[in-house]
Amino acid sequence: MDDHLNIWNEKTVFEPSVQNILTERKVVAKLSDETFEQLRGHIYEKLGIWFTDKKKYLLEGRLAKRLQILNLPNYESYVQVLKYGRNREDEFPHLCNAVTINETFFFRNNPQLEALERTVIPALKKDNKDRTIRIWSAAASSGEEAYSVAMLYLERLLPRFPGMRIEILGTDISNATLDIAKRGEYSQYAVRNLPDAYLRKYFLSQGERFLLKEEVKQLVKFEFLNLVDRQQMKVMKNYDIIFCCNVLMYFDQKAKVQVVGDLYNSLNYSGFLFIGFSELLHGISTAFKVVSFPQTTGYRKE
Repeated sequence: MDDHLNIWNEKTVFEPSVQNILTERKVVAKLSDETFEQLRGHIYEKLGIWFTDKKKYLLEGRLAKRLQILNLPNYESYVQVLKYGRNREDEFPHLCNAVTINETFFFRNNPQLEALERTVIPALKKDNKDRTIRIWSAAASSGEEAYSVAMLYLERLLPRFPGMRIEILGTDISNATLDIAKRGEYSQYAVRNLPDAYLRKYFLSQGERFLLKEEVKQLVKFEFLNLVDRQQMKVMKNYDIIFCCNVLMYFDQKAKVQVVGDLYNSLNYSGFLFIGFSELLHGISTAFKVVSFPQTTGYRKE
């Protein structure tokens, strides 16, 4: 079992009766097939994320820490907390943090940003020169995507379109990653793809940490949002550009159709949707016009 679960020093000596108790406490709960079905059903209902049979071990590992923190003896008890516990609403954000993957970095998808700069923004400005451009990073994680757009705006778009106004919103279901985004503090890994000029101009270096400057942070607002929550999605309106990258792959077909349909409704006419490099809308939606850009594809609402 994982080393971090072994909290006892091997050199420590206890009386036999105490040693037996400690040995019992070291036993890690196992996720039964029946409880796995209940957990993945609950996660799918709340988040639209489906854990296949092959991902049982992954779910077991990710929730093990919650059992420790809540001092629960097994996964069956955790299901009871999620469904019927008095603090189930407080536990929901922790569940979101545990089951979502949040690995990203600045300028992760350069072709999309180039399409934004060279084609999308000029087209939107041509249609309405004075309107504020509203951009939504719909799975913002720790904020790198949204802040990449903000830096592109400051560095390339604003000089080209003086007086251009922009609003950027980043949303996610993980409060832990949203907290990182709001702080704007990143590791060397996160900034590894940044052009040196951007790194010097928009970050303060503190050892191995990089702090985003306020002129970038003030351009982006972050909020909690669950993409499969129809009530929350109803208020997401009048966006010109939506990035929803590397999210659809975690949904089943039904959830994909629902989420993409809601994203379509969130866009203004002539607005653009960008999804992950390995994701397609084939078989999910025919409402968008496919637009080809160098090394990437976008979807336009017409």
